[in-house]
Amino acid sequence: MIRRMLATVSALALLAGVLACDLSEEVVSGVTPEFYERREGLDGAVNAAYSFLQRFYAQEIQMTMTELGTDLWVKGADGSFKHFNDYTATLNATTGPVEQLWNDSYEAINTINTVLGRLPDIEGISEELRTERTAEMMFLRAFFYFNLVRTYGDVHLTLEETTSIETEAQRTPVADIYQQAILPDLEFAEANLPAVPSAAGRPSRGAAQHLLALVYLTRNESGDPERALDRADAVINSGNYQLVDRWADLFAIENERNSEVIFSIQFTNDPLTTGNGNRFHLYFLMEYDVLPGMSRVLQYGRPWKRLRPTEKLIYLFDRAIDSRYEDGFQFLWLATVDDPERGISVGDTAIFIPSVRTSELPAEFHGKNYRIITEPDDFWNPQPTPFGSEYDFRSFPALTKHQDPTRLSINDERGQRDFVVMRLAETYLLAAEALVRMGRNDEAVPYLNAIRERAAYPGSEMAMHISAADVDLDFVLDERGRELFGEGHRWFTLQRTGKLVEWVRMFNREGAPNIQDHHMLRPIPQTQIDRTKNGDGTAFSQNPGYN
Repeated sequence: MIRRMLATVSALALLAGVLACDLSEEVVSGVTPEFYERREGLDGAVNAAYSFLQRFYAQEIQMTMTELGTDLWVKGADGSFKHFNDYTATLNATTGPVEQLWNDSYEAINTINTVLGRLPDIEGISEELRTERTAEMMFLRAFFYFNLVRTYGDVHLTLEETTSIETEAQRTPVADIYQQAILPDLEFAEANLPAVPSAAGRPSRGAAQHLLALVYLTRNESGDPERALDRADAVINSGNYQLVDRWADLFAIENERNSEVIFSIQFTNDPLTTGNGNRFHLYFLMEYDVLPGMSRVLQYGRPWKRLRPTEKLIYLFDRAIDSRYEDGFQFLWLATVDDPERGISVGDTAIFIPSVRTSELPAEFHGKNYRIITEPDDFWNPQPTPFGSEYDFRSFPALTKHQDPTRLSINDERGQRDFVVMRLAETYLLAAEALVRMGRNDEAVPYLNAIRERAAYPGSEMAMHISAADVDLDFVLDERGRELFGEGHRWFTLQRTGKLVEWVRMFNREGAPNIQDHHMLRPIPQTQIDRTKNGDGTAFSQNPGYN
């Protein structure tokens, strides 16, 4: 709801400690409104604004709202938000994630508005720093509003600090929010952010340009694909970012701040400063730790089995030449405990997932003492087999992109891996999408081949190349799937390209019977509707299709 008090904003400045070391400042107490008129108050409020990114990104709310219920990921065995996959009536105005994203976004925006409103009067800072902090805050405000409009459609627009309780709000058309907030804020950020950020986790000019490319493709008015291509090319040609040589190296935890990262959110392994931590390591893992010869260990992670890959994702890769399937999933688990009954000792193979359907399993694997998990002949009706089992809600290839063996204990939910929001491979894909929308498919080929060649097994680089005849919007979206699977983009990608309903019906067996056109937007939280009214006294309206 849109009800904020200055005291709330003051308290948010104390959240500086939940940020990673690159952005953290000394935690202060005894905060008064005048505190924000001094340099230390500015630092605290700026850090508080950044802290809201950690409430959504790398959390279950993001996983639920960006990957679950798409063509690539469906529900696993556990989790409270399976209705986001099934699109049942439980996906309504009272469900937790839609309310949390709304409330956190407006708290962030009010914190940012507070900083922007007081920055001109802060004493003791250079004009250069004042401009840079203004650009950072405008980047973040545009970022939060962009997430709001693409999630809910028309939302309340406020560009001023709220200092008292407010119960009046109104839904501003999406087009006006783009024109009054998102685009001018990002254009200011583009013009005034440094080419190289002063610290990891702060936005750069490239981050503003990447986000502008995505914004233009999402708005998709006349001339927007050209504008998107211009911004994407600016990032690609800036010389500030480079594609990592090997795709697998992107996800090595010791290489998390690599040349491809454009904007990321920092976490640490210090429980005093990392908040909930990066929790994406939990959600995409199969239940390995209950099988013979296995116990839970840091190396293999804590499996919450929230999501499992769809048949489409499993078969999206040409596995003979494309490394991203083998390098993106785990297929082998070595025993962590002895199992004398099966003749398995620590270090022996305990679980193996060969990349074959059940009927194609070579004879030499039949009767093994370890668990064999095969791809079902009928993907949606897995069956136990004489030599193991087939993919099901608990057993499936485990995504390795987010695994974090540096956690403090085997059951610690808090990961310290940075969460990458924007990376250069996606910029190439945005450029290719823009060109396809303009009918210039042949010009999209070099952008696509650049990331496909990087993903090739050695010696298969040319085999990974495609031609203009291969390229259309569906191909670009599938290439996004091959490159970015499990990174928190898919739902928004399908939504902005108008493919959400069609592809869920084609590739998500559980969501197919229920998804409707109105699911292209999420419901407005019921608390917002109950507690505010429009300026004329009428009710704050709900999105069509939701009660």
